[in-house]
This record gives sequence, C-alpha cells and structure tokens, in this order.
Amino acid sequence: MAALRTVSALLDAKAQADAAASKTWLCHVANAVAEAVPEGGFQGFGGAQVSEAEKASVAQIATPLGVSAPAGT
Repeated sequence: MAALRTVSALLDAKAQADAAASKTWLCHVANAVAEAVPEGGFQGFGGAQVSEAEKASVAQIATPLGVSAPAGT
C-alpha cells in the first residue's frame, strides 16, 4: 500500500493532467485481474466472477490511489 501511495503522489506531482486517469487505469487493471477467472463452482459453472476477497483487494488498491473501485467490485 505504501508503494501505491508513492505512485499516487508521484503522479500528482509529475503528471497532473493525467494523474486521475492513470490512477483509475491502475485500479481497472486490478479489477480485470480479479475478473479473469471465476471463483468456486465446478468446471467453470456456478461460483462468483469476483470473490469477496478479490473485491476487498481491489478496494484496498483504490484507496491509496484516491480513486473509487470499479463498479461491480
């Protein structure tokens, strides 16, 4: 989390015009990773696309970046 806070501060300081978009993009990458493989179920059926633990992880990534977690997380 400290590294994400550092990245956030660097983006704010060095790339002000693109900082918000870059932080949002990073959070969307984390969400895409969480959505890559469904959790639980049997042979790809049932289960959840994103587990509660993955949703919490994406939210934890969004917090130090100062952005909202993507919808659905």
